[in-house]
Amino acid sequence: METTVPAGGEIYSYARVYSIEGAQLDAEAKAGDWLLESKYPAGTKLIPVSTKAKLKACAPEKDSLVAVGPCFLDDDGDGTFDRQAADEIKMARKMKTPVPYSKTKISIVREDTFKTVLLYQGATADTLRFSYREFKNDIARPAFTEELSIPREPYPAMIMVKNIQLEVGAVTGMGLRYKVVKVN
Repeated sequence: METTVPAGGEIYSYARVYSIEGAQLDAEAKAGDWLLESKYPAGTKLIPVSTKAKLKACAPEKDSLVAVGPCFLDDDGDGTFDRQAADEIKMARKMKTPVPYSKTKISIVREDTFKTVLLYQGATADTLRFSYREFKNDIARPAFTEELSIPREPYPAMIMVKNIQLEVGAVTGMGLRYKVVKVN
């Protein structure tokens, strides 16, 4: 798909995505300790944990696949959660109204993974300028930041920057109009 990115904008990024099979609430549910119950909206993602129930799934820690709670249990495998608990360890209690759920894939980009980014830095009369960066824990790795210049050609033009093949449609005051053709 063709798009336009302004100078300083991100053209392409890559990071390893980690995925597991989990569950998501299909309706709003309440969970927590007796007096401290909170509402959890439909669409809340849940991480499966080991249990005697057919399925026990807990809300994950932010940007993580680590279950911390609250937890919901489907004792009979009928596609509805029957019990809830404030966390993975506390005793579960029966829910007033069973809550339906569906199986879903849960994906995250972990903070400790490498992320690579290609940025458009602008153009001169005869060159296109780019910046290639690598990050880990949201900190740029200094040895892995490169400023790159590519000779301008009549548009449309095919260029290759760090194994990313781009078709450049135009350079305007709004930025670089391009589409990613291939990533090696």
